[in-house]
Amino acid sequence: MTGGLAERESSIPERRLLRDWRSVIFAPVGSGQRRRRGSDGVRLAVAVLGLVCCLLVIRYDSRVDRAIAQVIHPPPWSITWLVTVVYQAGSFGVVIFLVILALVARRWEIARDLGLSAAGTAAVCGILIAVLGSRGGRPAGIVIGDYRMSFPVLQIALFMAVATAALPYLARGVQRIIETFIALVALAAAVGGHGLPLNVLGSLIIGWGVTAAVRLVFGSPLGLPSADDVRLLLEEFGIRAGGVRPAARQVWGVAKFEATEEAVPPGRLGVAVYGRDAADARLLTKAGRFLLYRDSGPSLMITRLQQVEHDAYLTLRAARAGVAVAELVEAGEAGPSHDALLVCRLPPGMALSEADAAEVSDAMLDDLYRQLLTLRRARIAHGAISGDAVLVDPAAQTTVLTDFRNASAGASPDQLDRDLAGALAATAVAVGAERAAGSAARCLEPPMLEGVLRQLQKPALDPLVGRSLRGRRGLLEEVRRLAAQAGAIELPKLVEPRRVSWPTLIMIIGTLIGGWALIGVLIDVAASFDTVIGAEWLWVIMALVLSQLAYVASGLEGVGSVAGPLPFGRAVAVEFANAFSALAGGTAAVFATRVRFFQRQGYDSTVALSSGAIMATVSWIAIAVLTLVSLPFAWGNIHLEVTPESGGDSKLVWIILAVVVAVAVAIGLLLAVPRLRRLAASKLRPKLRDIWGNLKQVASSPHKLVLLVGGSFAQELLVVMALSVSLRAFGDHLNLPTLYVVVFLAGILGGISPSPGGLGVVEAGMILGLTAAGVSEADATAAVFIQRLFTSYLPPIWGWMTLVWMRKREYL
Repeated sequence: MTGGLAERESSIPERRLLRDWRSVIFAPVGSGQRRRRGSDGVRLAVAVLGLVCCLLVIRYDSRVDRAIAQVIHPPPWSITWLVTVVYQAGSFGVVIFLVILALVARRWEIARDLGLSAAGTAAVCGILIAVLGSRGGRPAGIVIGDYRMSFPVLQIALFMAVATAALPYLARGVQRIIETFIALVALAAAVGGHGLPLNVLGSLIIGWGVTAAVRLVFGSPLGLPSADDVRLLLEEFGIRAGGVRPAARQVWGVAKFEATEEAVPPGRLGVAVYGRDAADARLLTKAGRFLLYRDSGPSLMITRLQQVEHDAYLTLRAARAGVAVAELVEAGEAGPSHDALLVCRLPPGMALSEADAAEVSDAMLDDLYRQLLTLRRARIAHGAISGDAVLVDPAAQTTVLTDFRNASAGASPDQLDRDLAGALAATAVAVGAERAAGSAARCLEPPMLEGVLRQLQKPALDPLVGRSLRGRRGLLEEVRRLAAQAGAIELPKLVEPRRVSWPTLIMIIGTLIGGWALIGVLIDVAASFDTVIGAEWLWVIMALVLSQLAYVASGLEGVGSVAGPLPFGRAVAVEFANAFSALAGGTAAVFATRVRFFQRQGYDSTVALSSGAIMATVSWIAIAVLTLVSLPFAWGNIHLEVTPESGGDSKLVWIILAVVVAVAVAIGLLLAVPRLRRLAASKLRPKLRDIWGNLKQVASSPHKLVLLVGGSFAQELLVVMALSVSLRAFGDHLNLPTLYVVVFLAGILGGISPSPGGLGVVEAGMILGLTAAGVSEADATAAVFIQRLFTSYLPPIWGWMTLVWMRKREYL
C-alpha cells in the first residue's frame, strides 16, 4: 500500500511536468470545440486565384523570374553553406519536429491535420505535374541560370502544408517561430537556386490552400481553456466553484467564463482568463488602432498581470466614484503557464444582450445613463460598452457595469462620448430605436447628446456591439435621427474616427496599382515610338478628340440615368475620374464611383444603386445591339488562324475565349438547377424591382431616355471611330462593323484578364483582330498604340487629377 502511494505521488510531478511543456508549446485545448470559419473559405478561394495567376505568368512571361533571379542569385560564396542549411534543415527539421511533437503529446487531431494536409498537397502537386508537365507549363526552351525549373517544388509545398496545418494548435510564441522559418525557407529556396521565385511562391500557395481546405472540412480549434482548467485555476485562489462554462461571445485575447461559487449562499462568478496570447492580442490591437484610428484606445499593458491589475484598478475606481459594478473577488496569476485571472462576483440579473425587450423598462435604461454619467464625472471611460458589459436586473430595476478591460482614467471628451454612444447602440439593439433614443434624450443635455450622436457609428463602437448590429442595417442612422428629434437638436455630422478612412486608403492603393500598371505599359510601348513617327498627325489629333468625346458621351448617359436633375459638368468629370478607377479597380470600382457620385448629388442609396445598374445595363444592351448589327458585315473580313508560326498572343487569346465559353456554360448549367435558380431569383428580384422602378421614371421623360440611350451608343461608336482614324493615320482602312467586332472581342478578353484595365491583353486582342482582317502587323501595332494611348494610357493621368479634385469638393 505504501508502495502504491509512493507511486502515485511520484506520478504527480510527471503529469504536471507534461502539462507544463504542453502549455508552453500548445494553445489551450479547452473542451475540444472546433468551428468551420468562413475565413478558411476565403483563404481557399484566394489560394486558387493566386495559383492560377502564378501558372499564367509561368506559362507566358518569364521576365519576372529573370529580373528577380538576377538580383538574388547566386548568393555570396561565403554564405552559400548557410543558405543550403536553412533550406534543408529548416524545411525537413520543422516538419519532423511538428510530427514528433504531435505524436509525443498524443494530439491525434494535429497528426490527422498534418497527414491530410501533406497528402492533399502531394496529390495536388501530382495532378499539376500530370496536366502541365514537370515545368508547370513553362516553355521547354527557357533556362534561367542554374535554377531548377521544376514546378511545383514539392519540398516547399509539403513544408508549407505541414507548418500551416499545425499553426492553430500552437501557442503564439511557437507560431511566430514557425512563421519565421516559413519566410526563411522560402527565401533560401529562391536564393539558393532550388526553385524560381514564382515556382516557390506557387508551391507555398498550394500548401497553404490545401491546409485551408482541410480546416474547412474538419474545422479549427477555438483555443479556449477547458472548464476543468478554469476550475483548477480558481482552486489555486481558494475559490471553489462548479458549473464552469464559457461565455457565449468571446473577444480576442481574453477567455471569459461564468461559474457558480460553492458557498452559502451560492453566488455567480465572472472569470476572465488572460492566457499566453493576451499580450500579443493587446499589442496587435493597439498597433492596429494606432495606424487606422485617431484614438488608439487604452494604454498598452506589456504583461497579462498588468492587464488584470489595470482592469481591477479601474473597477475599484469606478466603485469608489459611486458606479454600480461587479464585486471584485480576486486578481492575479495561477497555473503552470502563469495565466492571469480576474474573478468578480456578479449581481443577480442577466446581460442586456440576453434580456427580452419587455423585461427592460425605461427606468432601467435611464439608470444605465445615470451610471455612465457618474463614470463620466470621474473622467473614467469604460471603453467597451456593449450588451454583454451591462447587466440588468428586472426585479430590482437596476443596471450594473462590468468588464473594464479597455477602461481609461483621465479620459478625453471623445472617449466619454463614445461610452454613451455605445450605450445608445446597445440599448437600440435590445429594446428598439425609438425607446433607446427617447431614453438618451431624457437623460442627456442637448450639447452632450449632440456629442454622442457625432460618435454613433460602427468604427467608434466596441466590436461586440458591431457584431450585434449585423443584419440591422440602418439601425444606427434611425437612432441618430430619432434621438435628434427627441432632443430637439439638429442632426450633427459624424466625426471621422479613422486616421485613414477607407476611401482614402482605397485611393492610395488604387493610385499605386494604377500608377504601376500605367508606367509598365508606357515603358513597354516606348520601344514602338519610332513606328508612329511617320503617322499623319491630323488623323492622330482626330483620334485624340474622338477618344475624349467618348467620356463626354458617357457623361450624357449618366445625366439620363436619373429622373431628377444632374449637373452635366460633374457627370462628365466623374467619367474622366472613372478612367483612373477602371485602371486601379476594374468594373467594380467604376460602378462604386458612380454610385457614390449619385449619393453625393442628393439621391438616396436605392436610386444611386439602380442608376449605376441602369447605366451598366443600357451599355450592355448597346454593345449587344451593335455587335449583332456588325457581325453580318464583319463575318467575311476576319480570318483567325492559329498556326505553329502564330505568336503566343494569339494562343493566349484563344485560351481566354475558351475560358469565357466554359464559364458561360457552367453558369448556364448552374442556373438549370431549380434550387440555385430560386436562390438567384430571391437575391436579384428586389434589386431588379428597384432598377425597373427607376427606369420607368426615366423612360417617362423622352429627353432623359434620349440622353441615356444615345449617350451609351455614342460612347461605343466614338471608341471605334478613334481606332478607325488611327488606322487612317497609317494609310489603312477597315469598315466600322469590322472594327467594332475587333474592339468587342478585345474588350471581353480585357474584362476577364487579371491585369488592371486589361492592359496588355486588350492590345494583344486588337492587334490579332486587325491582322486577321488584313492589316499588316506593324500598322496594326502602331494604330492600336495610338488608339489605346488616348483611350486608356493618358486618360488615367487626368482622371486621377479629376478624382482628387472631386474628393476635395466632396462630389465623391
